[in-house]
Amino acid sequence: MRKIITNLWFDTQAEEAARFYTSLLEDSAITGMTRYDAAGAAVSGRSEGSVQTVAFTLMGQEYIAINGGPVFQFTPAVSLMVGCDTQEEIDRLWEAFCREGQESQCGWLTDKFGLSWQIVPARLEEWMRDASPEQLLRMNTAMFGMKKLVIGELLAALRGE
Repeated sequence: MRKIITNLWFDTQAEEAARFYTSLLEDSAITGMTRYDAAGAAVSGRSEGSVQTVAFTLMGQEYIAINGGPVFQFTPAVSLMVGCDTQEEIDRLWEAFCREGQESQCGWLTDKFGLSWQIVPARLEEWMRDASPEQLLRMNTAMFGMKKLVIGELLAALRGE
């Protein structure tokens, strides 16, 4: 069976977005690019020779970005979650994505292209799964009060400190 590859629809910024994302995340690269030929340009209304798709990987996961026009927009209903091992990683990614993007709650943000991301501690799911109901309540209460997640504060809440 083949892999599932996420396809991200952009108006005209597929290449810019792929370059931005691959510059921020380890084990990431642009792996291919296609351009609109005469037939594709005629159907899509795009310029012949302009970028049609960009294939890239983020942390080893494959993606395709397409310049498909303004027909579809991203919503927070779909987000990309990045698990970070350290607070420094969270801080670096949060700053980069929010520079022209917008902060949200609980580690969520929307980047300058409108794509939603969750920048979270790598062990967050484990902490939530293994927590007692009281620990989970404390940690969720702390998390719901945060925009950018702070590992030390989440762990302190988990421990009841």
